[in-house]
Amino acid sequence: MGKSAPREKTTQSAGKTDPVADLARVQLQAQGEMERAMKETHRVLKQAIDRAGPKRVARALDISLSLVYKWTQPARTKQNPAASGARNPLDKLLAIFELSQDLELVHFICQMARGYYTPNPQAKGSDRISFVSETVSSLNDFADMLQYAEKSLTNDGRIDEAEATKLRQQWNRLKGRLEHFIISCEEGHFNAGGEDSDDAEEE
Repeated sequence: MGKSAPREKTTQSAGKTDPVADLARVQLQAQGEMERAMKETHRVLKQAIDRAGPKRVARALDISLSLVYKWTQPARTKQNPAASGARNPLDKLLAIFELSQDLELVHFICQMARGYYTPNPQAKGSDRISFVSETVSSLNDFADMLQYAEKSLTNDGRIDEAEATKLRQQWNRLKGRLEHFIISCEEGHFNAGGEDSDDAEEE
């Protein structure tokens, strides 16, 4: 009987994911996604420039028309040294985001397009997403936003521009979290072979 406990502990340890390996996997996946995105930026930018007009873009940005056309062609890289294009603004924006991982940059762009950003839900390793923790986090974020607004009004009887900007940032993050929550519900991330599934079967 005394020897059964160590065997059980070993089995449980074997079922756990390796955080270092998970991080390396995520970083490798992100690098691959970035490389694929870089190959598509000139096509995306060409569509926008064609819609706006290359000459109008050149005048608005005070740059040469030839540079605008180079942005719409594949950029010269180590993998493609014969390409005649140039690194375009989307390439540089993606590089900045990759280095900073600052979601406020993405939120700002989405806000300019009258939308908001929401990340795709990702289960960590083989673990399911906790319904309770996601619900509590969403409610806490909403309560924090309302509390901040109330505190702003209590201080001087008004919400100034800086406070309104912060409220907008909090609201955009909350909208993204709630959309993430709904997608998780739709895709079954809360009930992927966890304790909830067992409880449902017993009922």
